[in-house]
Amino acid sequence: MEPADLLVDLDDDQRRAVVTESRLVAVIAGAGSGKTRVLTRRIAHRVLSGTAEASHTLALTFTREAAGELRRRLGASGVRERVEAGTFHSVALGLLRRRWMDTNRPVPTVVDDRVRLLRAARGQGEGSGAERASASAVLEEVNWALARGLGPNDYQRAARTAGRRSRVMSRVPDALEAYAAEKRRRGVVDLDDLLTMLVRELEGDRSYAEATRWRFRHLLVDEAQDLNPLQHRLVDLLRDGVDDLFLVGDPSQAIYGFNGTDPSLLVDVSDRFPGVEVIRLPVNHRSTPQIVAAGNHVLDGSGQGAGLVSARSDARPVAMRVLPDEAAEAAAVAGAVAACDPDMIRRGEVAVLARTHQVAGGVIEALEARGLRIRRRALASGSVERRLLDQAQRCSSASVLRSLAHDLLDDFDGEREGAGDQGRRSTDEREATARVGEVLVDFLREQPHGDGTALRSWMATVDPFGVRDVAGVEVLTFHASKGREWPVVFVVGVEKGLSPHRAATTTAAVAEEARLLYVALTRATELCSVSRAERRGGYRRQPSPFLDGFVSVEAEAAAPPSLRPVDGTRRREREVMARLERWRETAARRIGVLPSEFCSDAALRRIADSAPRDAAALDRATGLGAMTSERLIAGVTAALDGVD
Repeated sequence: MEPADLLVDLDDDQRRAVVTESRLVAVIAGAGSGKTRVLTRRIAHRVLSGTAEASHTLALTFTREAAGELRRRLGASGVRERVEAGTFHSVALGLLRRRWMDTNRPVPTVVDDRVRLLRAARGQGEGSGAERASASAVLEEVNWALARGLGPNDYQRAARTAGRRSRVMSRVPDALEAYAAEKRRRGVVDLDDLLTMLVRELEGDRSYAEATRWRFRHLLVDEAQDLNPLQHRLVDLLRDGVDDLFLVGDPSQAIYGFNGTDPSLLVDVSDRFPGVEVIRLPVNHRSTPQIVAAGNHVLDGSGQGAGLVSARSDARPVAMRVLPDEAAEAAAVAGAVAACDPDMIRRGEVAVLARTHQVAGGVIEALEARGLRIRRRALASGSVERRLLDQAQRCSSASVLRSLAHDLLDDFDGEREGAGDQGRRSTDEREATARVGEVLVDFLREQPHGDGTALRSWMATVDPFGVRDVAGVEVLTFHASKGREWPVVFVVGVEKGLSPHRAATTTAAVAEEARLLYVALTRATELCSVSRAERRGGYRRQPSPFLDGFVSVEAEAAAPPSLRPVDGTRRREREVMARLERWRETAARRIGVLPSEFCSDAALRRIADSAPRDAAALDRATGLGAMTSERLIAGVTAALDGVD
């Protein structure tokens, strides 16, 4: 693939971000503006054009899914050499493991269950509701302190300077001390410890720091608005004296302040990095103008205007529903979901987003009462994968672990051959068994002498299951929806006390709550429905102030998305989509990219719905850009007309 091939489907702002000759760059990427595409193409363009070396490139992400997606896209973009891409924690663990081995130091076990460890350190059980709330407040302060590398003696002074006003502040130093002692007693470290330890190694050994910077001389950071002070420090140490740094993020999507993140890196990026080239991506290619307008309204009202514009053509207004109470709201949402095309539900294209797990739980009950399947993560509590991994993590040696892996795979093969027999396990359960077996084999390839304890550390920083979820409706909190998108989204419980949450007592916290609602709304690509209850928990609720003055329509004014059409119409629609998918696959193969990267599923559906007959109409439907649409329109019309 030629470097120019990477630019054909980018808008002007995206193209500038990919090809700029600046080495110190900050890309402010609004929701749906193609952040991951730009980040991937920037790496690929520099590698293919010879201005960067793949083996000396490091891309830091915040989730294992993002790192995996980045690697997949790079491979499809023609980058054949390995680019180091991983979360801050996984990269830190890899560097530290090599450092420990080189200096003959033992490799500690890594754990990622801070709640359980902290509870054990303080000798606490589950406790009453009030005790759980107090423990949660302590945990929040502990997270905030550890994200800054603060110890028991530093916390209170730093917290007062930062203007924190927690009622449990006096208890935090003891909690920090007890937590550190519990980790020492067990001989473990947590994920933030990895960053602290790596920073200490880089600051304490100049030769090691220079060697690390030489190895990773091209540094890229995804979701830079979510950096906490400890991660800031690590980035500074890695770029020191090099300044080959590419930051991508959106201050309007900074929603993890409770966990110690600090979005000021991007807000004040020009002051922090003198000479940085700031490039803004203000065009949302994902959501309809109505959805983007709702998100903008939320931010504008809180003084955080994002200035986002949609590249899409007009579509349905954002629906607003007011229900008598939480039960009626959950039932109404379940009814609307049930009216959606069942294929959309099967493909995971419908989501319900709630501010809290409690609200989400009520919706899940209503959905299940209608017989609708809920999409669940592979490692959810109670899943087959979780149970088998718990068993694997108790294995005392690599040989025992290897035997278990082969047993699981043999079990799957044996049942597959007799899959028609009565009494066999479900297909989902058998496939889950096989996935765990494959994961264990992958682990043992990487660590041939690893036991269950080493597996636990590996699992803390690696995502072996990717995004293999069970199909169905996705029900998530606003926080968990970050980085995701669905054609149809129902946002529930948008009322005062939930949005903003009653725990948001400072100006900064309320501003973050506005950003959180903005994130939830802009997850939708085609249809967004917002609802609230007049009474919740027996108490009257007020509308969310974030949507004051927002003009919308009653939900009944618009039909549910993709209602089941008559058989003949449905068959014709499927035939059109099949032809468009064949066109997309052929066109993507020509330039060496994934079909979904060449043209998203949502864009393909918009092409099928609008049947564009010229380049301008194709551009309006997809936001691909005038030049790209001109180049593609002949193939699109041929696919629509069934011409081979």
